[in-house]
Amino acid sequence: MRRAPRLVALGARLPNQKAEARLRQAWHFVVGPALADRTRLLRVERNTLVMGCWELSQIATLREATAAVWPQVRDRIQRALGLSLMGLQVVPCDPPPAVPEPTQDPDPLRRAMRLLEARHRERVRLGLEPE
Repeated sequence: MRRAPRLVALGARLPNQKAEARLRQAWHFVVGPALADRTRLLRVERNTLVMGCWELSQIATLREATAAVWPQVRDRIQRALGLSLMGLQVVPCDPPPAVPEPTQDPDPLRRAMRLLEARHRERVRLGLEPE
Protein backbone atom coordinates (compact mmCIF):
# COMPACT_ATOMS: atom_id res chain seq x y z
CA MET A 1 0.00 0.00 0.00
CA ARG A 2 1.44 3.32 -1.04
CA ARG A 3 1.27 6.23 1.40
CA ALA A 4 -0.12 9.51 0.19
CA PRO A 5 2.20 12.49 0.56
CA ARG A 6 1.26 14.75 3.42
CA LEU A 7 1.77 18.41 4.00
CA VAL A 8 4.64 19.42 6.26
CA ALA A 9 4.50 22.64 8.26
CA LEU A 10 6.90 25.37 7.27
CA GLY A 11 10.10 25.07 9.27
CA ALA A 12 9.39 21.51 10.37
CA ARG A 13 12.26 20.16 8.32
CA LEU A 14 14.72 22.83 9.42
CA PRO A 15 14.25 23.82 13.07
CA ASN A 16 16.52 26.85 12.57
CA GLN A 17 13.92 28.37 10.25
CA LYS A 18 11.38 28.70 13.06
CA ALA A 19 14.00 30.10 15.39
CA GLU A 20 15.16 32.61 12.79
CA ALA A 21 11.59 33.73 12.06
CA ARG A 22 10.93 34.39 15.75
CA LEU A 23 14.27 36.13 16.11
CA ARG A 24 13.59 38.36 13.08
CA GLN A 25 10.31 39.50 14.63
CA ALA A 26 12.01 40.31 17.94
CA TRP A 27 15.17 41.82 16.42
CA HIS A 28 14.50 45.36 17.67
CA PHE A 29 14.02 44.06 21.23
CA VAL A 30 16.99 41.68 21.12
CA VAL A 31 19.70 44.07 19.92
CA GLY A 32 18.19 47.36 21.02
CA PRO A 33 17.10 50.38 18.98
CA ALA A 34 20.62 51.69 18.23
CA LEU A 35 21.75 48.46 16.58
CA ALA A 36 18.41 47.56 15.04
CA ASP A 37 18.61 50.58 12.73
CA ARG A 38 21.90 49.50 11.17
CA THR A 39 21.98 45.71 11.52
CA ARG A 40 19.82 42.74 10.64
CA LEU A 41 19.73 39.04 11.30
CA LEU A 42 21.22 37.10 8.43
CA ARG A 43 21.02 33.56 9.79
CA VAL A 44 21.56 31.24 12.73
CA GLU A 45 24.32 28.82 11.86
CA ARG A 46 25.70 26.14 14.21
CA ASN A 47 24.27 27.91 17.28
CA THR A 48 25.89 31.17 16.19
CA LEU A 49 23.92 34.31 15.46
CA VAL A 50 25.18 35.86 12.22
CA MET A 51 24.37 39.58 12.21
CA GLY A 52 24.86 41.72 9.12
CA CYS A 53 25.75 45.41 9.13
CA TRP A 54 25.60 47.57 6.01
CA GLU A 55 27.57 50.49 7.50
CA LEU A 56 31.08 49.28 6.74
CA SER A 57 32.68 51.84 9.04
CA GLN A 58 30.75 50.38 11.99
CA ILE A 59 31.65 46.70 11.50
CA ALA A 60 35.03 46.89 13.28
CA THR A 61 33.45 48.71 16.22
CA LEU A 62 30.63 46.16 16.43
CA ARG A 63 33.08 43.27 16.36
CA GLU A 64 35.05 44.81 19.25
CA ALA A 65 31.89 45.46 21.26
CA THR A 66 30.63 41.93 20.68
CA ALA A 67 32.60 40.49 23.60
CA ALA A 68 31.09 42.96 26.06
CA VAL A 69 27.53 42.98 24.71
CA TRP A 70 27.05 39.33 23.74
CA PRO A 71 26.17 38.01 27.25
CA GLN A 72 23.27 40.50 27.50
CA VAL A 73 22.02 39.76 23.99
CA ARG A 74 22.31 36.00 24.59
CA ASP A 75 20.33 36.29 27.83
CA ARG A 76 17.59 38.32 26.12
CA ILE A 77 17.31 35.74 23.35
CA GLN A 78 17.20 32.91 25.90
CA ARG A 79 14.53 34.57 28.05
CA ALA A 80 12.33 35.90 25.26
CA LEU A 81 12.59 33.15 22.66
CA GLY A 82 13.98 30.12 24.46
CA LEU A 83 16.93 29.84 22.07
CA SER A 84 20.37 29.00 23.38
CA LEU A 85 23.02 30.46 21.11
CA MET A 86 26.74 30.21 21.70
CA GLY A 87 28.18 33.14 19.77
CA LEU A 88 27.70 36.23 17.65
CA GLN A 89 29.37 36.98 14.34
CA VAL A 90 29.23 40.38 12.60
CA VAL A 91 29.60 40.38 8.81
CA PRO A 92 29.03 42.97 6.08
CA CYS A 93 25.74 42.81 4.22
CA ASP A 94 23.54 44.77 1.86
CA PRO A 95 21.02 47.18 3.38
CA PRO A 96 17.48 45.85 3.64
CA PRO A 97 15.28 46.53 0.64
CA ALA A 98 13.17 49.65 0.87
CA VAL A 99 9.62 48.93 1.93
CA PRO A 100 7.19 50.43 -0.57
CA GLU A 101 4.63 52.73 0.94
CA PRO A 102 1.12 51.33 0.82
CA THR A 103 -0.86 52.82 -1.99
CA GLN A 104 -3.88 54.74 -0.85
CA ASP A 105 -7.10 54.94 -2.67
CA PRO A 106 -7.13 58.34 -4.42
CA ASP A 107 -10.84 58.74 -3.68
CA PRO A 108 -11.16 60.24 -0.16
CA LEU A 109 -14.87 59.36 0.06
CA ARG A 110 -14.18 55.69 -0.62
CA ARG A 111 -11.39 55.70 2.04
CA ALA A 112 -13.79 57.26 4.57
CA MET A 113 -16.51 54.70 3.77
CA ARG A 114 -14.04 51.81 4.24
CA LEU A 115 -12.95 53.26 7.57
CA LEU A 116 -16.55 53.60 8.75
CA GLU A 117 -17.29 50.07 7.59
CA ALA A 118 -14.30 48.68 9.49
CA ARG A 119 -15.32 50.55 12.65
CA HIS A 120 -18.89 49.26 12.35
CA ARG A 121 -17.66 45.65 11.95
CA GLU A 122 -15.45 46.05 15.01
CA ARG A 123 -18.33 47.46 17.09
CA VAL A 124 -20.58 44.58 15.98
CA ARG A 125 -17.84 42.10 16.87
CA LEU A 126 -17.56 43.65 20.34
CA GLY A 127 -21.34 43.57 20.79
CA LEU A 128 -21.70 47.33 20.97
CA GLU A 129 -23.99 47.55 17.93
CA PRO A 130 -26.55 45.23 16.36
CA GLU A 131 -25.86 43.85 12.92
